[in-house]
Amino acid sequence: MNLAFHLPWLLVLLPLSLLPFFSSLFERHATPSKQLIKLNPLTIWLNRLIKLAASLAIATVIIGLAGLHSLEQIVTRTGQGAHIVFVLDRSASMNETFGGQTPDENEQSKAQAARRLLSEFVNRRPHDLFGVAGFSTQPFYISPLTEHKSAIQAAINSLETPGLAFTNVAKGLGMGLSYFKDQSHTGSRVIVLVSDGAATLDHRAQKTLREWFERYRVSLYWFFLRTENGQGIFSEPKSHRDDNPRVMPERHLHKFFNTLSVPYHAYEVDTAESLQAALGELDELESLPLIYQEKLPKQSLSAWCYGFALFFVLLLVAVKFLEKRS
Repeated sequence: MNLAFHLPWLLVLLPLSLLPFFSSLFERHATPSKQLIKLNPLTIWLNRLIKLAASLAIATVIIGLAGLHSLEQIVTRTGQGAHIVFVLDRSASMNETFGGQTPDENEQSKAQAARRLLSEFVNRRPHDLFGVAGFSTQPFYISPLTEHKSAIQAAINSLETPGLAFTNVAKGLGMGLSYFKDQSHTGSRVIVLVSDGAATLDHRAQKTLREWFERYRVSLYWFFLRTENGQGIFSEPKSHRDDNPRVMPERHLHKFFNTLSVPYHAYEVDTAESLQAALGELDELESLPLIYQEKLPKQSLSAWCYGFALFFVLLLVAVKFLEKRS
């Protein structure tokens, strides 16, 4: 059974629902002879139904007061899509435009453009599970993997708050990968890294990320929001001396991602339009059969009980108005 009561002791009052069978709703009138009152089957059954309605009115009120509710349930659902975790850069540079300027009323910051387009992307994917994590100097948990669009949109809207500090990609990706730790592998798994910068990964961080990507079998999409005239993930060094992670962190982070044993896609975007095109490609690539479990919270059913009680009471009131007055 998936039903329970908050106050089960109130159910001892249920015998009160039998009272209508021991009394009458109508006024009693003296009759000189029973022969003058002809009972027929229809009259008998109508009388029984009236008593039953009164009994149900009392019973449903008592059940409602006892706090009838459904228990928490886990439901298996199927759809077409993926488990997608957005790992969002919240460093201070995300507050700037693609041109590297402070945004005005006619321009959007990179964070604002990403927020708007990610929100639209989520709305186009009705059956995906989305999670959101953020990072700057440290990672932070924003929203778990869920199909509830209101929660996902609220998490994405956190991009409206100004970013701060630096870009710690390794810890951000580690947080995103942890979302898949206890998830059954029933569909595509994707991390979407949205960042306008990179950082140097030490050997320990590289080893950990490589192991986790392989263990959880998560595809990686990197949307690199390149600032105008800034270095990109495909930039070539001017000299061999510059070809190192400290001078060109984006290039070397891209090279590291290419060594992973999972699918990796890199997109260098420098306008809101190019970011929209990149999201469109992701939309096409990640659409596989998806099986997932959803936890449904317990729900109160008292309102339904009171509604049925009101219906029966109104029915009895209507019958009472039809009674012939002496």
